[in-house]
Amino acid sequence: MKKTSSEWLKNEIIRYIVRMGLRPSDRLPSERELAQLFQVSRTTVREAIKKLEEKGVVKVEAPKGIFVASDLHELSFEASFSVKFSPSRDFIIDLLRVRGAMEELAVELTVQNSSKDDLLKAIDELRNLDLVDPDEDMKFHKRFFEMSGNTVLMNFFEAFYDLLSAIWHPPFVERTFGRASLPYHMELLNAVAQKDVSRAKFLVRMIIEMDIKVLLSS
Repeated sequence: MKKTSSEWLKNEIIRYIVRMGLRPSDRLPSERELAQLFQVSRTTVREAIKKLEEKGVVKVEAPKGIFVASDLHELSFEASFSVKFSPSRDFIIDLLRVRGAMEELAVELTVQNSSKDDLLKAIDELRNLDLVDPDEDMKFHKRFFEMSGNTVLMNFFEAFYDLLSAIWHPPFVERTFGRASLPYHMELLNAVAQKDVSRAKFLVRMIIEMDIKVLLSS
């Protein structure tokens, strides 16, 4: 990731808020001051601020300025979660295994915490996704985290989401990557519909292992 990107700056601003001990309603430096502080363009600052505003971390009150919106402990969690990006095969495999472990728990909680009607409605929606498309595949997996009812687990997935989305496209993997595991996706939906937690978790592992197998053979 380029050091001048808005995504990088977003995380740097969060670290700044935590480091300075700013609390909700405290004012941040202006766009111009942030651009000078981090040696980036004001366009990059605006993009980063927009992302932070969408996440509820800051709020912009024109013409007053930019203010902290989230409590400190929420900011500390997001700021402390960082991964040094590496496009290597080993890094992608490590990322897949961590995602798989989290998804097993997400699927288990989804089955436990969702009514039969909610499960069937979600499954119908997921069956209509074009899983050949990496972005649609990400929506498929994200749905279980959303339905898990576990806020911390969902926050972990959100922290991984940008990174997962980035590596799911060329040049890191081919657009055909993941197709070999598509049959397991449909089996997973059947297991969830039947509330068969053991089989659902097994199928999550099969999806991850198949993706790793394809990655190693490429």
